[in-house]
Amino acid sequence: MSALSEAGTEHLTVSDLRERYGLLTNARYAGRVTLTSIANDLKSVSPGALYMPPEHDVTADCVARAQAQGAYAVLLPSSALQKGIGGDIPVLYGDLTAAERGRIAADIAGHPSNSIAVFLIVGEQAQEQTAALAGLLHVLGNPVGQISYQHSKSLERHLIEDYPLNELDVQRMLSVFVEDGASAVIIGADDQALMPGALESVVTDVCAISEGDDPNVGSPSLKEAMEHFGVTLRERTHLAHRSAETDEMAAHRDSDSDDATKRRLSLAIAMVMKAGVRKGNIRSALRVSKEFD
Repeated sequence: MSALSEAGTEHLTVSDLRERYGLLTNARYAGRVTLTSIANDLKSVSPGALYMPPEHDVTADCVARAQAQGAYAVLLPSSALQKGIGGDIPVLYGDLTAAERGRIAADIAGHPSNSIAVFLIVGEQAQEQTAALAGLLHVLGNPVGQISYQHSKSLERHLIEDYPLNELDVQRMLSVFVEDGASAVIIGADDQALMPGALESVVTDVCAISEGDDPNVGSPSLKEAMEHFGVTLRERTHLAHRSAETDEMAAHRDSDSDDATKRRLSLAIAMVMKAGVRKGNIRSALRVSKEFD
């Protein structure tokens, strides 16, 4: 559960929510009420929040409790309207999809994925591949944010999270990375780290499928994984693969490493190349890092 505060220049109002998402409301007069944060658990509600309670917390007094915490509006499922659940603050009714919740969270956050390079890794070794790519980007001089199961970090600061993450959690973390000055974020997408739809409205730049210990074992479809997590693609989104060239660069850097480690470094090299980093810069960074080992 989490809360997300406004970080962009766009103000989200009750009227915006009604018009964009077809929501019903008990207070049409309150269209200009401006929402500055979004929360999906009561303890995270702060003044100005839109409170979206989980289904098990939709009770007759949930609106009053949110109002006492400072919420400016509450979004309840359509069934709550039929039950007559309402309150003194604006109450919206509707059944949002994960994509719609992701868009609301991105609006509140100011669409942080547009301000940072996003690397997405899916597959059974997503966590290990995330660490390998983070190490390479660090050597190249890039401050990095990481989202992966139990290893999420903003630069060198570890983030304590409840996993799997939902779409609010991800947008909040992306905002933290941008505020901390990260130039890139790496997302290790698997079911331990992320809920279905958690990456709705997260725009990605470079995507790749990690390999298991046995590279001959089939990997999950990237298309299926993207649909599962709700990934948004740019026109310039790139898909990265290992090549003979990246394998050679990795082997030269880590000649004594096991094959799995070399494959992870090779894929990391391929991903940063797709992001536009020149081969010469990568070779220089690898050479310098090897000298410091």
